[in-house]
Amino acid sequence: MKKLNYLMIILFLTGFIFMSCSTDEDPEEMNPPSISFLGGIHQATGKAYVDGDIILTVGEQMVFGITAKSESNKNLKRIYIERVYEVISTEVIIDSTINSSNFTYEKITATNPNVGMEDFNCTVTDKNDKTTTISFTITTVLVDPGINVYTGISLGSYDSPTNSSFASITGETYSIADAGIDSIQSKIDWVYFDGASWGHTLMSPSDTIVETVYPTIGDWDANNRNQTRFAKTDYTPDDYNFIENDNQLVVMINNANLNFVDDFFSELQSNPGGFAVGDIIAFETHIGLYGFIKVTAVDPGANNGLSTITYDLKVVK
Repeated sequence: MKKLNYLMIILFLTGFIFMSCSTDEDPEEMNPPSISFLGGIHQATGKAYVDGDIILTVGEQMVFGITAKSESNKNLKRIYIERVYEVISTEVIIDSTINSSNFTYEKITATNPNVGMEDFNCTVTDKNDKTTTISFTITTVLVDPGINVYTGISLGSYDSPTNSSFASITGETYSIADAGIDSIQSKIDWVYFDGASWGHTLMSPSDTIVETVYPTIGDWDANNRNQTRFAKTDYTPDDYNFIENDNQLVVMINNANLNFVDDFFSELQSNPGGFAVGDIIAFETHIGLYGFIKVTAVDPGANNGLSTITYDLKVVK
């Protein structure tokens, strides 16, 4: 009888311990909450939700969101979202106490104004202190301004050791001899010379007058002799410096009401003429791309053949 009582006590205690452990470790209660990014199109902005790693331009508008749900018998209690740029700075987007079984949040914002990588970390916590975190990374890049910018371009007249021809598509200068190479001819938009009748002059290879200064251009393939047209403007260097993208450049061309008629710009033959530091000369290439030249230096040289000019240039790609 004593043995039977002893066994019953052991069975009772074992069952009690088992029941206690089962209650403390209820599988449903211990499940962490779930969280996921919103997908599809955001109706108000028409933009796709960012729901994974992506490359965007600096300062670009973006929208993202999350939906979270309790997967246990306890409600959610906290939502925390941060953005971390290059481990340099952290911005808390939301840090809120909640008390619900599910939660949805969305945010319209902009990418970082600097080039780099930024992590968006989203964490949800339930009342069991179980947490789940998801994240995505935005790599921010510079927006393509749509223009090529060249600085310190120098051209020399016919007796100068400085190259005399220029390709606006690449920003390269060439000697007249090198410019005559078949593969280079079609790149040249203008040549420079200085003379008693013309003064400082930029002239398209298409103009036959250029052959009196650089006779070898007459041997170029006719299809390679590009026709670039020029017009002097009333713009200032500050106006030129303001241009940061193709839209601004084209607007300034249109606002100037220019007529691109002449395939040369000459200090003495153009109207208006002149060729001084600070002058802004507009041009249109043979394929219809607009640009501006800002004259930064004019050196008449010992004689016309040794003269040089230097300029900066912005041209639509």
